[in-house]
Amino acid sequence: MQKKSSVKKVAKRAPKRTVAVEKPMPEMHECKCGASCGCGCHCGKFKKFIVLLIVFALGFAVAKITCCGGHRHMPKMQPKFENGCLVMDSIKCPKMVENLAMADVDMDGCITRAEFRAAKKSMHNEMREHHEEREERDDD
Repeated sequence: MQKKSSVKKVAKRAPKRTVAVEKPMPEMHECKCGASCGCGCHCGKFKKFIVLLIVFALGFAVAKITCCGGHRHMPKMQPKFENGCLVMDSIKCPKMVENLAMADVDMDGCITRAEFRAAKKSMHNEMREHHEEREERDDD
């Protein structure tokens, strides 16, 4: 016959249960009055500022797109010609109007399409050269 072991099996004690204390959610405003109160607690001032900033940025973007025709550079000019001469009122850029006075090569008071294209091309080349010079200065 076999002997029984004299050691008893002991169950482990269950860990003590701790009760979690739930903290109430903090209120956004101490006065609990909302954004339209007159108590002077500055409720919602930051939100109003953010909304104003977003509206301003969107308005600026829309103005930029509509004024410049959605292009990055100058808007495309569509000059009007009557009887082979340029109508100066169709040019909206004041700098272009100043340069067109010098574009009348034959001094007849009429700027033809060829003279207009040459003046426009020379302005474009001047702007390109100026941009390249500025890039070279910035690189140094």
